[in-house]
Amino acid sequence: MSTSSNTDNRSRREHWRRVLGRLSRYDLLLAAIPLVFALALSVYALTPVPLQVALAGGALLSGLCFLDAVYLNPPIEGSSDS
Repeated sequence: MSTSSNTDNRSRREHWRRVLGRLSRYDLLLAAIPLVFALALSVYALTPVPLQVALAGGALLSGLCFLDAVYLNPPIEGSSDS
């Protein structure tokens, strides 16, 4: 009887699907903020963009994430998205 070579990985994939399925919108927005700054620093390192411009772009995008999470779509007390 033969078995699939990715049988061991199937449980790992299921684990990550469960973990990612439990993340709320606000968890993803909080994770996006440092990722945007990491992207800005990568742009600075790989292109001739000045550091101030790259960080300003990162701050603008992070500010939009914050604006969305706090003012445009704030958490509602008693919501199931917590």
